[in-house]
Amino acid sequence: MKSLLLLGRQKDIALAELESLYGSENFTRVSEDIVGCMLPAEEIDFHRLGGCVKLAKLVKEYPLSDWSRLEKSISEDILDILNIPIEGKLQFGVSCYGLKLKVEQIRNLGLTLKKNVKQAGQSIRMIPNQNLQLNSAQILHNKLLGPRGFELLIIASNSSYIVGKTIEEQDIDAYSGRDYNRPFRDSRVGMLPPKLAQILINLASPKESDVVLDPFCGTGVVLQETLLDKFIAYGTDIEPRMIDYSEGNIKWIKNIYGIDSETNLEVADATNHEWQHFDCVAAETYLGQAYSSYPDSAKLKTNVQNCDTIISKFLQNIHDQLPIGGKMALALPAWENRIQKNFISLPLLDHLENLGYNRLSFSITRNNDLFYHRPGQIVARQLIVITRN
Repeated sequence: MKSLLLLGRQKDIALAELESLYGSENFTRVSEDIVGCMLPAEEIDFHRLGGCVKLAKLVKEYPLSDWSRLEKSISEDILDILNIPIEGKLQFGVSCYGLKLKVEQIRNLGLTLKKNVKQAGQSIRMIPNQNLQLNSAQILHNKLLGPRGFELLIIASNSSYIVGKTIEEQDIDAYSGRDYNRPFRDSRVGMLPPKLAQILINLASPKESDVVLDPFCGTGVVLQETLLDKFIAYGTDIEPRMIDYSEGNIKWIKNIYGIDSETNLEVADATNHEWQHFDCVAAETYLGQAYSSYPDSAKLKTNVQNCDTIISKFLQNIHDQLPIGGKMALALPAWENRIQKNFISLPLLDHLENLGYNRLSFSITRNNDLFYHRPGQIVARQLIVITRN
């Protein structure tokens, strides 16, 4: 392993995204939260990832032992671990994953590391821990990713202790800005998070200069993330108002990021439209009726049937238009089943072959785990990747 990635809240979705971009052979699960990568950190386009929240360079491994021995080893090796010229003031913090420790133990390690570095003639400041891991705000506010800062990661795997140095942290402010600062938003058509839009695009695996189609573009979240990833965005929606919203949001994102990539927008019904050229599809499909409280079984059944009918017609319509080998990454509606503690999926998933599609599987996660869902939400998104057979 050469690098480490901290998975976000939707861990299986993050693993599927990594496999789609870099191949399953490059990853191994280190712990519940961490995946190890055979690629150097410099070869990972971290800002393109929606499912991972941290990228680190692996700098040291130690055999399993008790905490006091590990603490002593790290303290003795800290100058080699840092590998920073002795000049200027440093700032650092420590985060631990998979270790059953008290916060005081992490603070004590930090104080010991600070003492050893100062004895070597280096001025250094420690960011004190409130929990076993520093949060994104602490890391970014204290400039721990800058030239004079570092976050040290200590990770317990099944076979060793791994020490890493954080290279990138997910920019939560940038995501929030692309979501809440867009000039046109409409909660009635769903609020697709930019992170999930990024993931859908990555699951569709576009190549350089590819056209990414969103047949249910809504207010254009997938389209804006497509442009940021330097692909060509093509969006259609049945409602003219949504196309107007997408056009306004795309103009806004292009102005902010200085993007001049081509964009195509059309009013179109996804169940019968004939699209122009495209290479792959990334889309949140029709999610059906929104709920403020859990519906009775009859109303839910009707909603499921309506969604299944519309999306089946879409799949039938686009089948012959999808390029051979082109992928469709779709977020389908699924509904929380509070009695059985699972999700109700669309019936069409059991008949994809009859519709002319192959559902792609992943090596480092499972298809049936790809649910994007937040506590308290009734409607979830089930992510699938399909190709025409």
